[in-house]
Amino acid sequence: MIIDRHVHLIGATLSLQNLQDKIRTVVDGVSFISRYPELYQAARKENPIDISAELIIDLDQHGIYKAMIQQRPRNGTNDMVAETVKLHPDRFYGLMNLRGVRTYVTGDLPTEEDMAEARQRAGEEVDRCATQLGLIGLGGTGARGFTLETHPEKIARDLKPIFDAVARNGLSVEFGSAWSQFPGGQVYMDPVWIDELAGRYPGVPMIIGKMGRGTHHFKTALSIAMRNINVYFDTVGTTGEHIRMACDTIGADRIMFGTDWSPTWRWLSDPDDNHTRHKKMLDSADLSPSERELIEWRTASRVYGLNLE
Repeated sequence: MIIDRHVHLIGATLSLQNLQDKIRTVVDGVSFISRYPELYQAARKENPIDISAELIIDLDQHGIYKAMIQQRPRNGTNDMVAETVKLHPDRFYGLMNLRGVRTYVTGDLPTEEDMAEARQRAGEEVDRCATQLGLIGLGGTGARGFTLETHPEKIARDLKPIFDAVARNGLSVEFGSAWSQFPGGQVYMDPVWIDELAGRYPGVPMIIGKMGRGTHHFKTALSIAMRNINVYFDTVGTTGEHIRMACDTIGADRIMFGTDWSPTWRWLSDPDDNHTRHKKMLDSADLSPSERELIEWRTASRVYGLNLE
């Protein structure tokens, strides 16, 4: 039984269909926006389409039991996530995002009042998604759009309305790390500031998604996880060597399988498709059967309260 806890299903558009000739390798995916800016801009303006059937085909092909779905950047809503889960309750769990309420930093810098309003609305959206939509955790989250601060203590101070809402609803939260193919906000991809939040909210499970993506940020992520037992990793975009090091340091019971399957990454084919690539990472990590079982589903079942056996 395998759970893919990192899937960006919601937000596909017509412009992101049939990209197999444009995205074959990881480098193709990372550079897609800069190589095809017209497609990227078109996708931002189009209405989302449902590609659940395509995801389920991929899950079945690779022996994936269930997927935790969330929005992709720029498209979709939390309501769409909830509606999709209701259509496929046997395959999907839903994670919320705050992209629709944050203040984007473009052109002139927003005022502190703008940021404060965005933080307040974000806290309210967490409450709504947990109590009304039944979403089970906060998906990909960052500081960009909610603060202009870069000092970790000031970031944690500014994000308090959001994390107070996460804590009172008994949710977990996922962060990105290392880099994103989307422009801007790179300063917040260094996970060092997450340590401050983990210490202030010890009861909130915090997942450092991508665990540094195999870069020097892995060492920072690992040091944060050593200091804070509420910090977890997922395996998106990392390496077998780093999975092995993380198991030896913090244990497989704090690591979860994920692929970052999305309307763009789904097209990877060279040398492998997205699910095969990430399963091979586990193969190369020299895991014991019990370690692999924890990573593939048991850790996610515990963190998200899924009660799977």
